[in-house]
Amino acid sequence: MGTIQPRRVVIASGRPMVVRTARPEDAERVVAFVKAVAAEASYLLTTASEVTITSEQQKQWLQQMMDDPGKLAIVAEQEGDIIGFLDFHNGNKQRTKHQGAFGMSVKNSFRGQGVGKALLATLLEWATEHPFIEKVCLEVAADNTNAIRLYQMFGFVEEGVKKNAAKIDDKTYWDLLLMARFVN
Repeated sequence: MGTIQPRRVVIASGRPMVVRTARPEDAERVVAFVKAVAAEASYLLTTASEVTITSEQQKQWLQQMMDDPGKLAIVAEQEGDIIGFLDFHNGNKQRTKHQGAFGMSVKNSFRGQGVGKALLATLLEWATEHPFIEKVCLEVAADNTNAIRLYQMFGFVEEGVKKNAAKIDDKTYWDLLLMARFVN
């Protein structure tokens, strides 16, 4: 199943947070988190206007994530507030189920404090404990140097570049780096 044991982590501010499995009963708070982060995050591919999921849809999705052994959704939570979120999906075909990709977001006011580091460490520990998961992949904006540095610190290496993969406006494009790490 796509679950983890909760872990308590102290972030750079000196305040504790908990990293745990996102549960169906978190749906309303997850939707609010995603909407807030989409409105403030400069490097997300999803815009605020594209976040249209309802709490009921989110609840069903979180249950599906928990029920599938190749998927994981986790939250970083501080005093009842979701401050970070990560979801991982492995391939759904026989020849691709050994690898998967993740997306991660952290509230603006908590960036640079170790929230993303704790989420990523939790994902990699979970993936290592699942022998059928061999490779963890991601895409990141080529100029998102803070995120790239974090991924490199965890052993991710660049596998390629998708040129002009994200169109920000009529004149602005982002290249996306493809990065991966083998875990098993």
